[in-house]
Amino acid sequence: MKVLWRNNYHTPVWIAVMDYQPSSCGTYGNWRTQGWWKVERGSQAHIVNTTNRYVFFYAEGSDGARWSGIYGPMYVYRNAFNSCLNIGSTAAYARVGTQLVDLGSNAWMSWASHTVHLNP
Repeated sequence: MKVLWRNNYHTPVWIAVMDYQPSSCGTYGNWRTQGWWKVERGSQAHIVNTTNRYVFFYAEGSDGARWSGIYGPMYVYRNAFNSCLNIGSTAAYARVGTQLVDLGSNAWMSWASHTVHLNP
């Protein structure tokens, strides 16, 4: 399934995601972590394709607003990153909680899409 993020917030937002990737992260927790995608106000970005039911994300607005949650934690870095859940580094500037996106039982449908709305 194609997963998109729509920025309904009043400033640009940077998004980091965690998706199930046992082929590349199997020995490090099965979950790939990636960031950052800048999504301008009123725009959307296609960030992940997955066949797994769950995706997680963390986002930061340019004014300091945050979208975090109880899942994770995920290491985030100041620059673009592509890592795995259980690989930490002293280069990380934070360990953050993430929000769950439940794509439902139709996540295997590669032609389908789901949009996550980042609201104020």
